[in-house]
Amino acid sequence: MNRARIISTNEIVMAETLLKLYPNYKELEFICIDEKCSVPMAPSCIKKRELRKPHFKKYRNKEHIETCEYATLNELYQKGKGGKLNKTQINKIGYPSVFNLNENDGEAEEKKTSQARNNDDEGVTGRGGITKVYEFDGENLKFDRKNRVQSIDRIVDWYLGFPYNRDVEIEINGKKIPYRFFFKRIESHTEPSSLQNDRIFYGRIMLSEKNKNIFDKYSDNVFFTLLGFKNKSDNIIYNYSIKIDKKAISKHVLSRLKNKYNTLFNEAIIDFKNDINDINIGLYVFVYGSIDENNDTILNVKQHHITFRYDEVRKTMNEV
Repeated sequence: MNRARIISTNEIVMAETLLKLYPNYKELEFICIDEKCSVPMAPSCIKKRELRKPHFKKYRNKEHIETCEYATLNELYQKGKGGKLNKTQINKIGYPSVFNLNENDGEAEEKKTSQARNNDDEGVTGRGGITKVYEFDGENLKFDRKNRVQSIDRIVDWYLGFPYNRDVEIEINGKKIPYRFFFKRIESHTEPSSLQNDRIFYGRIMLSEKNKNIFDKYSDNVFFTLLGFKNKSDNIIYNYSIKIDKKAISKHVLSRLKNKYNTLFNEAIIDFKNDINDINIGLYVFVYGSIDENNDTILNVKQHHITFRYDEVRKTMNEV
């Protein structure tokens, strides 16, 4: 499980940030975040990258209560990584089924999420439409009544977390498309004509000084350089890049993206330099955008629709 509650402070903490926030974590006691359950939890794989990421686990002689919502959702989440979920299980978890592209929705969602986080009872449904809290997810954002989302974080979470259920559909601009056709991986030479809107494009970010502190290099734009590819015709190595127009998004969104990117980049490059990262795990950027009209190796981010993952990205034969 990704989260646990500190008994002494009642604070919910993420396993992956535990060492940074609480270097003395061995002196603390943890329990399940479901207050009705409160089974003791133990931090595991906290100090170094092993076969598993940092997480919390229950003790062998202890069990979650039958009605523990967190344990139920976490079990389904783990099952979804290794096999297909049925419709009942999918409905239990929920998934982003409508991508709302309203330009102002990014900031509206942030405001709504911020308000919900300050609410003592985040699970209560109000007039705003919040119906569920998905604690297994890193961002802990929320769906509304129709599982609409206003950023691509939740969409990417489903794509990576449930690789055997990519036949479910998401609606965008009034049209439905299966998840497996909604994503396009940028690697080797990708035809510019295939890098169009109504897709989420993603590629592996180059772990070099070139991509360090990129949010502060230029006043107007941010550029991410992806791993290079060799053009067969001229035998020259080229790179695709992702471009963010700083003026197109709010300072708050830009700051949030910067903090998330810097944290993941620093973790990834340290692992890379120490040669301890798994060959299948990389730093990826996911972006909903379009090809630059002046350069067919640059993708422009549409509004705030960009996110980062330091994870294993499974490629399927159904990707287009």
